[in-house]
Amino acid sequence: MKKHAIGIDLGTTYSALATLNSSGKPEIVPNLDGERVTASAVYFQEEGPILVGQLAVDAAAGDPNRVIQHVKRRMGEPEWRIEQDGKSYSAVDISAMILKKVKKDSESTLGQIEHAVITVPAYFDEYRRKATMDAAEKAGLKVLRIINEPTAAALTYAKTGQCKGKVLIYDLGGGTFDVSIVDIKSPQEITVIASEGDHDLGGVNFDEALAEHLNELFQKEKGTYLKTEEDSTPFRRVQAEAERAKRKLSKIDQVSPIPLNFGEHWMNASIKRTDFERLISEYITKTEMLIADALFEANLKENDIDHVLLVGGSTRIPAIKGMLHKKFGKVPLSQVNPDEAVALGAAIQAGMLMPGAAPDLRNTLLQDVTNHSFGTISLGDHYGAKTLRNSIIIPKNTAIPKSITESFYTISHGQTQVDCQITQGEGEDPKFVNIIADGLLDLPPNRPADLELKVTYSYDANGRMSCEFLDVESGNRKKFDLDTASRAMKSGDQHDDIDEAAFNDLKIE
Repeated sequence: MKKHAIGIDLGTTYSALATLNSSGKPEIVPNLDGERVTASAVYFQEEGPILVGQLAVDAAAGDPNRVIQHVKRRMGEPEWRIEQDGKSYSAVDISAMILKKVKKDSESTLGQIEHAVITVPAYFDEYRRKATMDAAEKAGLKVLRIINEPTAAALTYAKTGQCKGKVLIYDLGGGTFDVSIVDIKSPQEITVIASEGDHDLGGVNFDEALAEHLNELFQKEKGTYLKTEEDSTPFRRVQAEAERAKRKLSKIDQVSPIPLNFGEHWMNASIKRTDFERLISEYITKTEMLIADALFEANLKENDIDHVLLVGGSTRIPAIKGMLHKKFGKVPLSQVNPDEAVALGAAIQAGMLMPGAAPDLRNTLLQDVTNHSFGTISLGDHYGAKTLRNSIIIPKNTAIPKSITESFYTISHGQTQVDCQITQGEGEDPKFVNIIADGLLDLPPNRPADLELKVTYSYDANGRMSCEFLDVESGNRKKFDLDTASRAMKSGDQHDDIDEAAFNDLKIE
């Protein structure tokens, strides 16, 4: 049985699957409806199987409370669940249904699929990365690697041979935003320099801003709001209309009519592109600020950037293209479909990892960076007082592979244990970082204070980080093996199993 090199872009609004063809080139595999992307939506019918894809989106207008969309924004939140027909579902469960739909549809063309590279936003933390891995495994996939979305897009553009030099990748999708600066030296040598992002910023925010505006227009004319606590259906319909209007405004200057109704009240609204741009201006400004942060991290200025690449469906908005053109003095590039670039790059990465899948890709050198800082909790001086602080050992945007050792010291006489805590996040305040693993290092009894502990963090090119806490005097060690691309979360990030029949009955439509 042939093992296909598969890459999957699990998106907030749309997902896509790509593979390498017989010539070793990446190509999108359409779903059973002939669509090149699949809507990331799930509809729980009152009677009948669960529906995934465009049919679920279409059902949102008439039965919005039984449709789940944009679940990617909930990944890594173990407390988030939805209840449908007496069953409880986590974000991992819903995402697994989407992945299973994409997988099954593609198998009708390719045959059985076992392995895949799955993409995540560059700014996803380890909780969200692990949740993505869990969803893929629940969908029946063996994950070769988790790859950052802008890094995957950089691979796609690098392999075209048309893009070289310092490249800024502006990746604005339905629910997340990433900006990465990548040095494409050749199609075989790609180095990520820096990444910034926001996992809660994307086209969904634009839809909501426009929907709120339409809600206000309706209230002014009809004297009642579409958005009420008692009935969410009217406003969910407005959100769908807002999303459609947003897409049209990327092509035309004004959209009219936009039908709105609540009970017996009806009206047709209109929206100009200039008004829409005003509504979303704060979000565009936020992406500019993150661009500035990435440039600072990379020690580069705007005129050092050779190309600006557009990735993600929301980059079709003219105001975004205009902002980038003005900022960098060059027209942003979108030769590769913004909805497909990430999945195509993931397929390339799969080809690089799978022996024999694509021999021409085996010599490709892809160097990424850490997406967040990693450290440990220690006791330190703060204005003369001893306080707990997060001591960063591997800073964010460190080129990998990397190994760093730092020395810490025991606190008290007779200390018999050290609480070894591995953190992810920025800053010194422990309250604002995640503890992604912890454990106790045993020490010999009856020892003085201030004895040395060597702490080594090693992060390899495969997304694996190992951590070792060494008591120098005794030789006692505490080791952690962390898969920073997917695994090794602190206990508590668990996802309950659901009725597997929910997956077996999933209808492919």
